Amino acid sequence: MKPQETVKENPFLPHFRNIMEQILEQYKIPYQNFRPLLLDRDTPPESMLSEDDVELVLEQISDDLNFLRIATERPAYFSCYIEKMYEENGLVVQLEENGAFSLEGINVVLDMEQKGGVHRECIQENIHYIPIYKKPWNQAQNLDILVPIGYNTVIVKRM
Repeated sequence: MKPQETVKENPFLPHFRNIMEQILEQYKIPYQNFRPLLLDRDTPPESMLSEDDVELVLEQISDDLNFLRIATERPAYFSCYIEKMYEENGLVVQLEENGAFSLEGINVVLDMEQKGGVHRECIQENIHYIPIYKKPWNQAQNLDILVPIGYNTVIVKRM
């Protein structure tokens, strides 16, 4: 398989919640049964002033979330978010080391890494692997968004 060019940004992230809801609907997963594993970024931000896309995604998916596991090499970065989720929603966010994460109880993997290949171990029958940067998300002629999920592509409607 030919190595893929690294995608540095994903212009659809500001609409991630809407996209995720459509993906879950297509796979007949109610949002309350959404059990994501977020693989944290593996590249530092361009500057200290740039917005962290991981934070952008977490802010959007947090409402009504009943489960969240984050695999990261920077656990201190998530401490405020974890505390906030517990205080406001009663959600205990699970933190794991990025290289040794568990797929138990997971039904969606949100891969925020930019380097390296696709985590093939995450592509399983009951797990939907969404590479945020490793495969480009494209806009079709009719403004629909083509989102890669595992080895497939899902079409979602643009807002």
